[in-house]
Amino acid sequence: MPHTEQFFADLEGENRQAALLVAQVGASPNELQLITQIADYDEAAGGLRPIRSYIIRVLGVLEHRIVNFGTTVNDVKIVDEHPLLYEYTTKPTAVFFRGTVENPDAVVMDIAQAHATTFYPWRHFPQYLNMEQALSTLIESGGGLLGQMPAPLAEKVVKVLEHHNLEHKTAEGEPYIKLHDNPALLQSTLKVLLFGGSYFVSYGFSIQEMKGRNQTPD
Repeated sequence: MPHTEQFFADLEGENRQAALLVAQVGASPNELQLITQIADYDEAAGGLRPIRSYIIRVLGVLEHRIVNFGTTVNDVKIVDEHPLLYEYTTKPTAVFFRGTVENPDAVVMDIAQAHATTFYPWRHFPQYLNMEQALSTLIESGGGLLGQMPAPLAEKVVKVLEHHNLEHKTAEGEPYIKLHDNPALLQSTLKVLLFGGSYFVSYGFSIQEMKGRNQTPD
């Protein structure tokens, strides 16, 4: 069985857990190496029984966040559709508005809600919004650049502006994934490894078993 399939097969089961033990820079540029261990929770013994250890190579990493060193999680997956990828796979969109409203704070609240339904809990408000001044002050000013954001958020923000009878204009650019001059990357699919609350956005992942540090399950 290939090691990637074996890794996820080891995670199957009600009592299986994975721990991120070490994260270090790899041998090539933009490579991270993650040392992980999968264990089974033994209710009778009241503890974890190691199953296998793996090294996950994150190749061509664009972004990462690590929040759960040493703690176990039961949610690990690699996906090619996720809100974390919008910044790279969808068109960056500048959103402009014009007009006045009686309650600028209501507009801000609706924009914050649109942001939350698009990105929470992975990206936090007011990321992508124009924060050269308070957002309520910008709305009260009667017009300007609201922010530059991934297209899925821009679509929801435009709906908020329409709901409040504000004029809007958008300007789109090319997605990050189309701006490379590397043919190999143009043929690759950007993915995200989710490891509990940690994540790694990358063009490739390689999973290998670490021999000599494993305990075969019964």
